[in-house]
Amino acid sequence: MTRHEVQALHASLKHIPGSANYVLCIIGSLYRRIIVDWELADMKNPAHGVRRFTMKTRERFLTPEERARVEEVLLRGLQISHGCKGHINRMGVWALQLLSLTGLRRDEIRELTWPMVDWQHSCLNLPDTKTGQRSVPVSSPVLNLLRRIHDETGSRKQGLVVHTRNGLKLTGLNLTWNSIRTAIGIPDVRLHDLRHSFASDALMGGVPLAIVGQMLGHRQPTTTKRYAHLADSVVRQALEHTASRIIEASNTTRAMLAAPYEPLRDTQWAAIVTLVDAERPRGGKPVDLRNVVDGIRWVLHTHGRWRDIPEAYAASTTCWRWYKRWRDDGTWAQVEAAITPPLAATRESRRDKQPVKASAERPGGP
Repeated sequence: MTRHEVQALHASLKHIPGSANYVLCIIGSLYRRIIVDWELADMKNPAHGVRRFTMKTRERFLTPEERARVEEVLLRGLQISHGCKGHINRMGVWALQLLSLTGLRRDEIRELTWPMVDWQHSCLNLPDTKTGQRSVPVSSPVLNLLRRIHDETGSRKQGLVVHTRNGLKLTGLNLTWNSIRTAIGIPDVRLHDLRHSFASDALMGGVPLAIVGQMLGHRQPTTTKRYAHLADSVVRQALEHTASRIIEASNTTRAMLAAPYEPLRDTQWAAIVTLVDAERPRGGKPVDLRNVVDGIRWVLHTHGRWRDIPEAYAASTTCWRWYKRWRDDGTWAQVEAAITPPLAATRESRRDKQPVKASAERPGGP
């Protein structure tokens, strides 16, 4: 085939764009085998570069309630006698459960054989999937289900895991799913949407997008991008959580700042007296540096103006000059570190000062 012929075939199927695009996939895959894998021809892949029809991405995920209803119909179908309406063969039930729990493709489950099950390493070794050979780790519920299937089907070591009565590849799985989705009122959920739902549940559980791509066996990261908006919702939840923590911390800080201002205690002054060099004699008008420190602390604590410093402390200009000097030479940072107790100790101190209130209030303060 030439590229022109592939384009003409694709264009002739424009009334069924999804199938038309799938035809390109099949042709491209076939020629990739011929040219690359089997080395039977030295040519360019004729499907390469043919532009596909734009398709709306179908995204339908089962809700937890819908999952519960599906499981209910499956279990009820097992109890209905063969030949009666609503009966579901146990192989069909097991196949659908494996699809839901693994996120594998339909044919990956239908073609799964017992030699592919690695019990020791809890994985499935799939020799030939859509993206090539790969090893798929599985969860303990999947292993438990496989053990149940193994025990109830004669503990076979060969053959298909799920199969027809004659041991052949399972057929009618799509018809079984159509009956189930009709029974529970979700006609828009395709069998392949079980795979999408698996990815959705993983992302909503906080699994990173790249890991989900590995779980689904995507060769290209762009294939997993269809679920990016789900990952964004998880990120948004994390942002909300982080912001709430920041707001909580900010509110705590504001509450501490809103507490009444307290001048230096003797123990605090003793801790900083050498830092501010208060014992050193100075010329000119004597200055009480303890009052200067209290004036500076009052401004910083109340976010007030320097000119509004209470008369009990030093003059506003004096406080400002000393603050500028101590701030520039790094002294003020040492002063704050020496007189500021740890946050936990501050909370404990405030709690001890609060009067005992009615027992209906939450213990431990606000």
